[in-house]
Amino acid sequence: MKKLSLSLLASTVTAHRKAKKITQVELSRLTGINRSVLSKLESQAYSPSVDQLQALAEVLDFEIPDLFVSPEEEKPALSRAYRIAVAGMGYVGLSLVVLLAQHNAVTVVDILPEKVEKLNRHISPIADEYIEKYLLEAKSGARTLHLSATTDGQAAYAQADYILIAAPTNYDPKRNFFDCSAVEAVLDLVRASCASCTEKPCVVI
Repeated sequence: MKKLSLSLLASTVTAHRKAKKITQVELSRLTGINRSVLSKLESQAYSPSVDQLQALAEVLDFEIPDLFVSPEEEKPALSRAYRIAVAGMGYVGLSLVVLLAQHNAVTVVDILPEKVEKLNRHISPIADEYIEKYLLEAKSGARTLHLSATTDGQAAYAQADYILIAAPTNYDPKRNFFDCSAVEAVLDLVRASCASCTEKPCVVI
């Protein structure tokens, strides 16, 4: 049997409230729900009544059935947030970045300063519907993304718990050869950057 997901409720209320640029005080006035109760609700520490849920849905324009999930759909809470560095700002790298940055501190590394500058302004350096949507929502405050971009790979890798390498491996059909030199260059920099680290990061290619 499906039940109300407090985590989904909290994220939905927070995202819709911020998208509409409504403070908790204003939401309290519009719904008649005490501000301290709203604060607990957004912290996943309060289960609202049916009337409160209806009031929130009407003011914030969300569908109540979407907040109900079956036990197997309920995602377990993360035990902690991780520091993740992603090497490469192509389709694979940026897809990983916008997904992981919702719950972790993500730093994406690229060799092109103009791409780094764009991402730090929440502008996607590539054309992709969902990446652009997530970044636009983050810029407006409707979605939380803990991300930053840099050309300083050494600093990013030295502080990371996980390093995801999404560097290009271009295929040469004439030689039947994948050029992995970009991946190997990142691995060399990771080794040098983390040589003195007490705890080594996990590297995923």
